[in-house]
Amino acid sequence: MDKISTDRSTNRLTGRKDEKAKNSPIRAAREDQRADSGSEGEFFTQILAKMGFEAHFDEIKAPDLSPGRMWGGMKNAAANTRSVILNKHMSFDKPLFIIVLVLVVVGFTMMASASYAYAFAQYGDSMRYIRKQIVFAVLGVLAMIVISTVPPEKFKGFISYFIWGMSIVLLGIVLVLPGNKGVHRWINLGFTTVQPSEIAKFAAILVCSTYIAYHYREINMTTYSSLELKHRAARSKKFKWIYGLYRNFQTAVWPFIWRILPILVLLVLEPHLSCTIIILLIVGTLMFLGGTRSEYFVTLLVLAAIAIILIVFLGVVPYGRTRVEMWLDPFADAKGDGWQTVQSLYAISSGGLFGAGFGNSRQKYMYIAEPQNDFIFAVVCEELGLVGAVVIILIFVAFIWRGFVLSVANPDRFQRFVGIGITAQIGYQMILNVAVVSNLVPNTGISLPFFSSGGTSLLMLLAEIGVLLAISRSSPNKIV
Repeated sequence: MDKISTDRSTNRLTGRKDEKAKNSPIRAAREDQRADSGSEGEFFTQILAKMGFEAHFDEIKAPDLSPGRMWGGMKNAAANTRSVILNKHMSFDKPLFIIVLVLVVVGFTMMASASYAYAFAQYGDSMRYIRKQIVFAVLGVLAMIVISTVPPEKFKGFISYFIWGMSIVLLGIVLVLPGNKGVHRWINLGFTTVQPSEIAKFAAILVCSTYIAYHYREINMTTYSSLELKHRAARSKKFKWIYGLYRNFQTAVWPFIWRILPILVLLVLEPHLSCTIIILLIVGTLMFLGGTRSEYFVTLLVLAAIAIILIVFLGVVPYGRTRVEMWLDPFADAKGDGWQTVQSLYAISSGGLFGAGFGNSRQKYMYIAEPQNDFIFAVVCEELGLVGAVVIILIFVAFIWRGFVLSVANPDRFQRFVGIGITAQIGYQMILNVAVVSNLVPNTGISLPFFSSGGTSLLMLLAEIGVLLAISRSSPNKIV
């Protein structure tokens, strides 16, 4: 009996091991791969860990690009998109969707009014900008709806760093291509142009949000005891505070710096100072809300301000110093460098309370240079007056409020910070554009979201809002 029971127990254990081995092909494959890689695999693992990938470097793997797999994925995506479009009870946030559609429609209408005179004078075709903008608006809305069906966590990890790397490559390509009026910002594809800086904004949001999601606990460790330091230098009470501060810098500051520094350097070389400022503001917001210590945050703000001042006054950006001087007194050279600002102020003041009426702007007739771009809000003020301008600003405020509420309500940390980053980007661009047009800050060439002409900008904005709608869809906390 003892022998029989022993054999049975042995067989049972052997069977469990065999069953466990059968059910763990992935584990067996990983063990074989680890055995084959040897010390080389451990070496690269350590390098990735030091770069901040310790929690998610295993997600970087080669995708399955077989025809069958790709076709199956395309069919599934089409089926999901069709089901969402036909479903009358879409689960993404309807108020945000309606606000965005209002901004797109109103923005396109005002861009059409502001652009036709300039387009006719320059190209003999008053519909030039209107045709281009309506194509990108339709494509952008379709992209927004399709992307809203994609689970937001798909952008986490590998995809975020892929977009980040692609934006750096495109920004590098721009620098070797012929420039336009002394700047290198566009890639000419023949039928249209692409502005990589718009992709870089989204890339910065994704990589910073990915890092915060994986390392939130380390970022918020601000005391020596919570860091659990075992370094020999930290055993002495004299070095505890210093070493704790250094370790916190490694986890809460340096990873953000090396992620955005390549983008910022390439943007300064274009030069594109306005996009540089926007990305700094976005990343600063994510760092602050992510838990970076206040002393680091204030120090970085001061260093960034000093760097921008030096870039402007040392001539890295050739037009920087002139624009600061014209900001202080635009009427000192009203027919030269101060022309754009002066004409913008004339347009705002002549609008009065209710405006001259839609389509009745005078300043858009070759007084404001390229009125369909950065200074379109001046035309809005002239045609719709103070009341119309305030209404448009309030629509933007409604979007910002709704975007932040939806983002904060999402329990997933990555989705929460991506939503905050996208909302902050649009909010900062709106505030700075209005400030530039009204001469509250120096002219930095910041476009007004959904209003200014630009296919890449509009398409990327609507794609990002598609991600924001997907975040609202995936959140179990529905906002009324």
